[in-house]
Amino acid sequence: MSHLKTVLLNRAQLKQMVTEQAIKHIWLANEIGVSEKTLTRWLKGDVIRIRIHNLNKLALALKCPKEDLIATSETDAYPSEKNRDLLIDELSSDGFLYELMMSSKINLTVSLIKSTFHPRLPSAIMANFYIKLGYASLIHRQYKKAIHYLTQGLNKATSVADHTLMFSANLGLAITWFFHSELTKAHVHLTLCKKTIEYAGQEKAHFYSTFALYELYCGHFDDAMEAANACLNECLPGKPAIEKNVFKSTALQVLAACYVFQGDLDAAHHVCTESLNVANQSGYKRSVAVSKGYLAAIYCVRGDFEYAEQLIEQSLLLVNPEDISMPSLLGIAAYITHSTNNVTQYHAYQAEINTICPANTVIHVFASYLMFARCQEQGSAQVTTVPLSDLDQALDRLGLTYWQRWLHKRYA
Repeated sequence: MSHLKTVLLNRAQLKQMVTEQAIKHIWLANEIGVSEKTLTRWLKGDVIRIRIHNLNKLALALKCPKEDLIATSETDAYPSEKNRDLLIDELSSDGFLYELMMSSKINLTVSLIKSTFHPRLPSAIMANFYIKLGYASLIHRQYKKAIHYLTQGLNKATSVADHTLMFSANLGLAITWFFHSELTKAHVHLTLCKKTIEYAGQEKAHFYSTFALYELYCGHFDDAMEAANACLNECLPGKPAIEKNVFKSTALQVLAACYVFQGDLDAAHHVCTESLNVANQSGYKRSVAVSKGYLAAIYCVRGDFEYAEQLIEQSLLLVNPEDISMPSLLGIAAYITHSTNNVTQYHAYQAEINTICPANTVIHVFASYLMFARCQEQGSAQVTTVPLSDLDQALDRLGLTYWQRWLHKRYA
């Protein structure tokens, strides 16, 4: 089910229905609850997207299925070259592309952006579109493409000294390098973002949630919690952050994980339950899936294995296999089945991780680390884990010194 707030309006179909039914514009506008001027703009193509609640009223007034009024592709909505400028203006001036990406409509995002490219585009708009292409590639775990597009966007933004777009590109590069397991490079771009935070605009919450996640994986729990709380502050009413529920949910997930590692399972459960509530309000499956995944891990640590397995199964069904969240969710799933000695399912999840996630990546190594620790605590030999020496080398290669020191202290 789509959670988009707006859809492409099939202008030609709307005009045809209004003409065939001899409907007066003023009557139709009143039925929908918009001004006649707004209706005229829909009919002329000056406004090419319509809010869902207005679409429902329009379909009711025209006595037709709402699907008849939705353009099935960008070609339907923008049938001629002269309308490309309308598309460019709409895509570059609102959060529509971001909304599409968060809803995993990546192919449509890419098609819309690429359909606008031409040599006359201003550098700032080109930078914005390259950055969005980078984020779309990132969400699909196409890290090399993401780095290429985000670097293009950063170069374009730098050429016109657009500091807000430069911030956005650096943030995208930080996230990409993190998931690409280049933590040193990720830290470089996060530092650049931190130094230019005054240009973050609507992306402050996004930055703080990313920084919190980075610090969590590095084992810097105090710093992670500080960044997570800064994110929550940016999500308060009156703040300009975009998609507040998405980043609020992420910040709460990080806080919950920190509480787990600090041994406060009650606080972790409370905060992660709130994270799931906020994720449900966001309307985005990815946010819900990750919150359920974190909550499943907490139930597993508490010993409620049956509910943990139910939650992680629900979580995995919510996202596409190529989604950026899938490796983490599979890692949690493997951890849970490892904890329950469900050997068959554990190996199935581990095989999926090995397929989509190279052995030297942060997610893969961290999942192996947690399973190794769990196995040692249980004294279990029923499910094999990576050798201590291999895990130590992997942590050293990634620069995860906190976990390496803890490993040496506990098991060496």
